[in-house]
Amino acid sequence: MASNVDDLILEAARRGSIAELTEIRQTYNWIAIPVNFIIRCYSEEGNTPLQVGVNNGHYNVVEFLIGELKYQVYPQWKKTINSTCSFSWTSLDFNKPLPPFKSLSNEMEIIRDIAHQVPIVKLIEYLIDPVNDEPCQWLEFLLNSFVASSISQLEKIVALELMGSAFILKHKQCVWRGLQCWEQAMALRNSTASDNLPIPHVPYDNIQLITSELSLQRFKENWQRHHRHVNVQIQGLLVGERILNQIDCEQTSPNSFHLENLMRYGYHCCYEEHEYNRSLNISLLILEQLSEFQSNSSPHCIRIFVRALDLLFECLEQQPTDKRKGKFSFADFLNIIQFGLTILNKTALLPPVTRATVDYWQHILMEKVYHLLLDHILTHNQLKIQLKDCLTNYFRANNACSFTSLLHLAIKKIEIIKRYPSKIVPVVQLFLETGADPTATDSNGKTPFHILAENYEWFQFNLKSYETVFQALLDAGGCLDQATPDGKTFLTILKEQKTKYLSSNHPIMEQSINTVPPLSCICAQVIRRAKLPCEYRLPSSMKSLVERHSSFKSK
Repeated sequence: MASNVDDLILEAARRGSIAELTEIRQTYNWIAIPVNFIIRCYSEEGNTPLQVGVNNGHYNVVEFLIGELKYQVYPQWKKTINSTCSFSWTSLDFNKPLPPFKSLSNEMEIIRDIAHQVPIVKLIEYLIDPVNDEPCQWLEFLLNSFVASSISQLEKIVALELMGSAFILKHKQCVWRGLQCWEQAMALRNSTASDNLPIPHVPYDNIQLITSELSLQRFKENWQRHHRHVNVQIQGLLVGERILNQIDCEQTSPNSFHLENLMRYGYHCCYEEHEYNRSLNISLLILEQLSEFQSNSSPHCIRIFVRALDLLFECLEQQPTDKRKGKFSFADFLNIIQFGLTILNKTALLPPVTRATVDYWQHILMEKVYHLLLDHILTHNQLKIQLKDCLTNYFRANNACSFTSLLHLAIKKIEIIKRYPSKIVPVVQLFLETGADPTATDSNGKTPFHILAENYEWFQFNLKSYETVFQALLDAGGCLDQATPDGKTFLTILKEQKTKYLSSNHPIMEQSINTVPPLSCICAQVIRRAKLPCEYRLPSSMKSLVERHSSFKSK
């Protein structure tokens, strides 16, 4: 059975398939399967499933495997946490290379071995939940595992510094443990074994950085007198930022662990200290990381970016501008919308399976951007011109990924249509002018025409704007006989709607029934009904046309 399970886990990791991993767990009962299946090197390249998931950017797979490790490894170690052990921080001599001492438990060996498979900064991002606070015991378990590993001295220093920040930023009651980690990292830096690796001096305004044993001692004394958690929070954030700036370029994609810690500090500055300008700068610092976001970056970053945009908006409302509190400039609104569209574009880079995990945040963000457009931008022609480039880039990315777009949202939201009856036509025309594809489908496989047909309440509320939008979609290349996944077209949906409202006439339906579709659409319908295979038999443009008219995709 072992060999078979090995192969199945590896292939699932390569494909990024959570469904396959879940099926393996249900079929073979992973509790009975040794956890070392996850970390065993049995691919042709000598990589483990965990490494394969990391290298291919399958964050959902990595989180699944890490979740299995936590589920199986940590509870077993916790049972022996009070066992007598010879391990002691004070017994370590940092003037010599750390000895390969015995692990505290077999479970620690699992994390110890993983430390050799994934860069330490990435590994800590995976192992420590950026959203939920981990138990102190889990952080302690990871810390001891890293110390017990035979990773390089430099990586061990980085591990000690980042784990120190984790203790400080995740748990107020663990500040002293975090400071101990920094002390040990400092001792290891100053030892002869580490070739005297000094902490780089990075300039920060009005902040006394901890860069030596003396400054650390002074900081501890000051902390003991005042116990201001915000001071030690800042040091923890600066440690993370320094390390991320030091590592190689290929590892500098946004780090969700560090961004989440920045986000929490931004909230603290805004809602507890009421330092809106500082909180605004933190939100901008987070949003600057958008440029580094790639398809293999953590999807948790999307959630953090959306929250940072909310924080930016809140700070702009609160801080005085032009001597009047809460006075926005139109440039502010434009910047927020541009950031929002950039986040949506970055989301399109994620693999489809991973992208589904951030659907909620995409929808939330789209609604925010759409409301800002209607409230503040449409009435200002100069701002519309500046916005068009951003909208063009957004629709170009969205058209290719079959996800709900601003165009789908505009046609669907009847409550917004009723609130802004005079703006629905201009905003739809703006979206079509900037590249919105009227044949693109949303996450449910529906085009704008399908959504328009379902929105019978709009038809009854304002027939004129309904007909104008219908014609605009048709003129832009919309297709009336394009099918949903369950085989419904614009006309079939209209007919279903009309049976619900027999007292109403639908002039668009009467007109559409008598409309002769193009010959290409008729051909596509014939291929669809006959379910003829088109793979390798039709040009890509014709194949795409058939798929748009079909409730099934070619295999």
